[in-house]
Amino acid sequence: MELRQLRSLIVVLLAGLLAGCAANDACYEPGTSEETFRSVYVVKRAWHTGIAIAAADWPNRHWSVLADFPESRYLEFGWGDARFYQAEEESFWLGFRAAFFSTSSAVHVIGFEHPSPEALIADEVIEVRVTAERLKQLTHSIEQEFAQSVPVATGASLDVTPQPNKFYEAKRRFFFPRMCNWWTARRLNEGGCPIAAWSVVSAGRIMREARGFAGAPQTVP
Repeated sequence: MELRQLRSLIVVLLAGLLAGCAANDACYEPGTSEETFRSVYVVKRAWHTGIAIAAADWPNRHWSVLADFPESRYLEFGWGDARFYQAEEESFWLGFRAAFFSTSSAVHVIGFEHPSPEALIADEVIEVRVTAERLKQLTHSIEQEFAQSVPVATGASLDVTPQPNKFYEAKRRFFFPRMCNWWTARRLNEGGCPIAAWSVVSAGRIMREARGFAGAPQTVP
């Protein structure tokens, strides 16, 4: 069985239980002033999702990862099994090992200029609005995912995008069903979005939820 077939089988088996419906609720309370809104971007590539934030909006201005991408206006963050994530070519055995026998994980950071599918070589990019206070919680949660207090890049990178990108050692254990899309859901939840991360497996679920958050009414005074 090829890796693509394995992914399809997993998604089909779990679709009925975990598909869920988009909440169509915003990631902030009704009546929130628009002045407090900040944008985050949910990025999808095939079965994988990540979350992107403007570097200028990052609350912790002294975080060393910002200095690793001095020319980038935005940073995208994704998480996965270290060996599978950094492999030049995917294979069934790498995917199987990642899901059930992972020994380490990694955070992948991509620096870019414009939050668009074309710039990121992505299938879809959705803008979601959160409050400045919730953005602090979201970015802090991302910082806590790195294994080192002062993250040092592993030296690996991928050609998934022409933009600069680096891998960093992560502290969290990777295993099925707590994989990359679960991780993205956790970040959105830290940002105040009403999403149950425990129920998320597929990239499609993440994007459906993100469309609901993005399309929710923005009630302001």
